[in-house]
This record gives sequence, structure tokens and C-alpha cells, in this order.
Amino acid sequence: MFDKCKPLIGVVHLPPLPGSTGYRTRRYPPRLGKLWSLEDIIEYAVSEASVYEEAGFEGVILENYGDTPYPKNPGLMQVAAMTRIVREVASRLNIPIGVNMLRNGSVEALASAYSGGGSFIRINSLCETRLSPEGIIEPDAARLAKSLALLGILEERRIEMLADVDVKHSYPLAETNIAQTVRDCIERSGVPIAAIVITGHATGGPPDTDEVVTAARTAAEYDVKTIVGSGISQLNLSKYWHIADGS
Repeated sequence: MFDKCKPLIGVVHLPPLPGSTGYRTRRYPPRLGKLWSLEDIIEYAVSEASVYEEAGFEGVILENYGDTPYPKNPGLMQVAAMTRIVREVASRLNIPIGVNMLRNGSVEALASAYSGGGSFIRINSLCETRLSPEGIIEPDAARLAKSLALLGILEERRIEMLADVDVKHSYPLAETNIAQTVRDCIERSGVPIAAIVITGHATGGPPDTDEVVTAARTAAEYDVKTIVGSGISQLNLSKYWHIADGS
């Protein structure tokens, strides 16, 4: 994706997947939505992703957004369902398809992308310890680096890694320095990071521009991109255009 100038990546928030507590028991969207079968979810994912492709987006990421309460690492049924969804979407679209498995399932996202034909994954906490509504989230770098090595794609970069720093809906356990955190993630994670992701405090919230500037300058020292991971709209896109590499 990053051979494009300032790529735009759309997000498809999926209804509750098989294996989650809300599958076929909780309406999605809440209150006004419906109960979803796996076949319904697949068709919804294809339809929503196609809208992004037709609008000119350079990629689409599929996220198990409806799987609240999120486990720190998703279960086997969720991974199996996501793999099938990825395969169906990837087979029908001509843009890269990514995976994010909440709350911090880097290896689970990799499994779905690798087996389903995805092109990239997003990791919410690759190298930080964060306090979140799901509990204390621990860094997932060691698990992911081992899985990449086992699959023989550690250096191949067949699947690109997008790593959040200071991810939304979570807080650091101690005072942090964004530049040093970016350096630590790139230098010490053992994972070939394609891009650092900077978000606001919550879904739909834009990030602080100074934080984006600091992250982007630091990441650029390593030839790593920086993308804005939440809160981008036509009203504020110009604010980030000259400081980030995509969104």
C-alpha cells in the first residue's frame, strides 16, 4: 500500500463473530440492529469493503468490532470465522485486505491474514504495557515474531505489520515518551514494522497533531511510515496531510 501517495485505509466493523458472547444473541448495531449469521456477516463485509474500493481507498481492514467484551487474545472460533471472511473479501476485491483482532490478537490476526489471503495486520499493543477496559494488555511482540519466523515470512514482508503506539481506549501504566516508545517498538520488537499507527483517545477521535508529528519524525529515521488510525474525515484531512503518510 505504501507505494501509493498517502494511502487511505477503510475499516469494516464486523458484527459479533462465532465464538464471541454476542454471536446470534446480541443485536448489531446495538438496539436498532439485528442478529447476524456468519453468512450474513460475510456478505456485509464484502459489501462494505466494496464501497471503500469503489471510493478509491487503497486498502480495507476487517475488525472484530462487535466481539465485546473483547478477550485479550481471540479464541479459535473467532479466528476461524475471520479467516473465512478475509478469504471471501480478498477474493472479490482488488485492493489489499488487512485484519485487526481485538483486543490484542496479533498472532490471531496473522493466522487469519496468512490463511485467508490478507495483506497486512494491525497490532494494538506490540511493545507497550497498557491499562484498558479489558485489563492490563501486555506486549505481543515475542509471540508475533516467533509466529512470523515459523511461517518463514519474517523478512519476506508478504504480510505488512501496522503497529499502534499509545493506542485508543487504553492508558500507559507510567509516564511515557512517544518518541522513545516508537524507537523501542522499531528497534526491540523483532517485528518488521511497515507503519506506526497513532490514534485519538477513543474510536472516531482524531489524534493530537503534535503526537503525530513526533511519531512521524521518529519513525522516518528508520524508514517506517506513520498513519493516522482514527478520527480522519473530510473536515480535518488537510490537518494531517503534510505530517502523516496515510490514514
